[in-house]
Amino acid sequence: MMKHWKQGAILLTAGLMATGTAVYADGDITKLVVWGVGTADTEDCEEVAAAISEITREKIGVEIELVRGQDAEQINLALTSGEEIDLLNYNNVNGQLASIVRNNYAEPLDDLVAEYGQGALEVINPVDLDACRFGGVLYALPNMHDTSRSAGFCMRKDIVDELGIEVPEYGTYDDMHEILVKVHEAYPDMYPLVPTWAGGGMQESLPIDPLGDSLGVLENALSDSTEVVNFYATDSYREFCEMMYQWNQEGLVMPDATTTTENNLLSGNGFAMFENWKPGKELETYKSNGKEAVFMKVIEPYKYTDISNGNSFIIPYCSANPEKAMELWNLMYTDPEISNLFVNGIEGKHWVYTDDTKTFITTPEGVEPNASGYSSVDWSWPNQQITPIWEGADADLWTKLKEFNDSGKPSPAHGFSWDSNPVLNQVTNCNNVVSSYHTALHWGAIDPAENLPKFLEELEAAGINDIIAEKQKQLDEFLASKE
Repeated sequence: MMKHWKQGAILLTAGLMATGTAVYADGDITKLVVWGVGTADTEDCEEVAAAISEITREKIGVEIELVRGQDAEQINLALTSGEEIDLLNYNNVNGQLASIVRNNYAEPLDDLVAEYGQGALEVINPVDLDACRFGGVLYALPNMHDTSRSAGFCMRKDIVDELGIEVPEYGTYDDMHEILVKVHEAYPDMYPLVPTWAGGGMQESLPIDPLGDSLGVLENALSDSTEVVNFYATDSYREFCEMMYQWNQEGLVMPDATTTTENNLLSGNGFAMFENWKPGKELETYKSNGKEAVFMKVIEPYKYTDISNGNSFIIPYCSANPEKAMELWNLMYTDPEISNLFVNGIEGKHWVYTDDTKTFITTPEGVEPNASGYSSVDWSWPNQQITPIWEGADADLWTKLKEFNDSGKPSPAHGFSWDSNPVLNQVTNCNNVVSSYHTALHWGAIDPAENLPKFLEELEAAGINDIIAEKQKQLDEFLASKE
């Protein structure tokens, strides 16, 4: 039995072995360009690509070029100029699939997945898949990372242990305040609370569904309410800002939290930060900061649309080979060897097994974590759950991650995609207002009693109520279509 694929002018002929594996003996090999996130040296990317190509030439008649480490500006430039890319992780483009779709940068996937992606569909949670549809059309596939969200505080374990602090699995902001005060008293030169990332970055610890841009939200995604409200006018936002202002006045917050250019601040003089949690997050934090971490969560797991589709791949409109790209993508979900090469790199150079049981992997002797030349950003690839587990995590990490994902309660708006085009001017104006106030209020750098009323007044003048009305209309139509 012979099967033929037509890719432009390229004809690939595949013979089927007794095992059913396609072996490409004739014709040219299709070259695919894959862009992923995370830092990696060019030579290391080339070596990983060569190892993957050795497998994919035989299986699907494909060889790859691998590019990593592109920033949002470079990705946007590539998409607007039509640079030929066959699989692209769009995480750096604001993490918003909606903007990708609105700009017609992504190929529709329904037909491609039906013919070439059945293996991927067998492992993807249908609830998460629905979050990748716009107008009923599929444009992405969710990575097998954390598709539920829980959040709270991440703390340095060495300081917690030294001070004998008991950290509950779930706690309150009052619990965290007591911990920060203890640390501040014991280490007056340490910053008790630091940003999650540069420029006042903060993982949200209130259970909102941002509905795409936080200009109109569901205040509590764990409830059944589908009322779109102005997040910045809610009691929960005001109370959070008042709390942070108090903490700031007490010296519990890094003084230049809103302006620092540093990331990974726990590796320096910081004790705690706002952070999401998932199984394995402790090890992920250690790999980023070089410090063991303890977490206290303040919200139960839940799902909203941007969590499920917020980091994945697309087949860009500029791909010359979308069918072959889908075949490769399918293997990234189903083939452990290919997935591990994309995620972790080359055995012996970028990672080694810890012992003969081949249960865990670690960096090779003499190589510092995340200094091998090929960073392991496992959550950014299609299926980390078929790769080896890094030393320091639980042996059943992938089972726990699946259970965590399945445990998340979907927001009542899960799967909704916000189209801001009808109120684009208002969105632009409101985002400008938000950039003037939100970060400073969120970090308690300015007094909410004085500045929150100004913030809300300027938002109303900028058109926030028009946005909320339009978003409510679209959400109601979406919900009605599901009945």
